[in-house]
Amino acid sequence: MSTTQAKQNFTAIAIVAIIALLGLNGYQWYVNSKLSSSNQIQQTEMMELQKVQAELDQDYQAALESLEDMRGDNAQLNALIDSQQSELKTQKEKINNLIWSKKELDKAKTEIKTLNANVAKYMADIQQLKDENKILSNDNEKLTMRVEEEVKAKEEVLQAKALLASEKESLAKTNEALGSKVDMANAIKINFLEVKGYEIKDDGKLKEKSKAKDIEMLRTCFLTETNMVTSSGQKKFFLRIINPQGETIAIEDRGSGVLTNKLDNTQVRYTTSGDITYKNEDTNACIDWTLSDKLIKGDYKIEIYNNGFAVGKGQFKLK
Repeated sequence: MSTTQAKQNFTAIAIVAIIALLGLNGYQWYVNSKLSSSNQIQQTEMMELQKVQAELDQDYQAALESLEDMRGDNAQLNALIDSQQSELKTQKEKINNLIWSKKELDKAKTEIKTLNANVAKYMADIQQLKDENKILSNDNEKLTMRVEEEVKAKEEVLQAKALLASEKESLAKTNEALGSKVDMANAIKINFLEVKGYEIKDDGKLKEKSKAKDIEMLRTCFLTETNMVTSSGQKKFFLRIINPQGETIAIEDRGSGVLTNKLDNTQVRYTTSGDITYKNEDTNACIDWTLSDKLIKGDYKIEIYNNGFAVGKGQFKLK
């Protein structure tokens, strides 16, 4: 091969090599251009994903803070806020899945709008509940005040009734004491009394006896004081005869009974009673008592009562 032919062959090979290199470089440029464009698209998509995520985080955090600001002392209201925050958390997780797993930004943006709409609804519901609670609280406060006023009024009525009852009781006691004093003032006292025993003859005549076994009737005669306070008229006197054993002689079917001693409000058993005619002057009177059984011998005591008070006493002896 000649030198000239060799040079031509080299030149041809060089040209081919250069063309190949130029083609390779063009291919590499094309590939690099494609990669650069793809990276730019991916970067743009990433920025969009991050933007949507940032918007979601911002809206979610603002929603939580808004709900938290609505908290108060009402347990029902706080429970509703807790429930709403839980629902927002679930919705946020759903949107996160749309952003990063499925990269469905349109759906994610729609869900973010739904989240914000839900937050607005939650806030409106909470505000409505707060307004209702406020109205209820005001009603309860008014009701409480009304109840307190009624209770106070009832207490005042009870106090007034208690005061009235106390005054009534005091007045009753005063009247009772006054009545007792009046009764005492009206009682006719005895200046002198004497008891004698008698035997009743077949013809009805009386014969005085001093032995207990012979006595069938006791006659108590007495002289009253003049009492200008009490009115004139029929006055009842009660006789209490006490035997030597200290017992009151009493037989119901012979006129015995029980009276109240107004001085100490005690019950006193009496033997008999009788009415006398009193004319606002010293008056002599007698009261008879017929026996059903024989008396025993010994010392006897006698008490006389008028108008509920003891007005005289004495004693006698039977053989």
